[in-house]
Amino acid sequence: MSLLIDIVKNIKGKTTDKVSVDTYNARVSGCYSCPSLLITGNCKICGCFVKDKAKYSGESCPDDKW
Repeated sequence: MSLLIDIVKNIKGKTTDKVSVDTYNARVSGCYSCPSLLITGNCKICGCFVKDKAKYSGESCPDDKW
């Protein structure tokens, strides 16, 4: 799935630069403690799959948590 997301981001002209493992873990940890995280792993606010969105340096939490 990550390769597909990289391809789509490139087509849209967005960065595919990834964050460090520590940053990724901190982001995902914040998402897992958030009441807006759905059981499906999607964010209730933006609809993204947080495991995928948290990997990219150009992305941010819609609730300003990271």
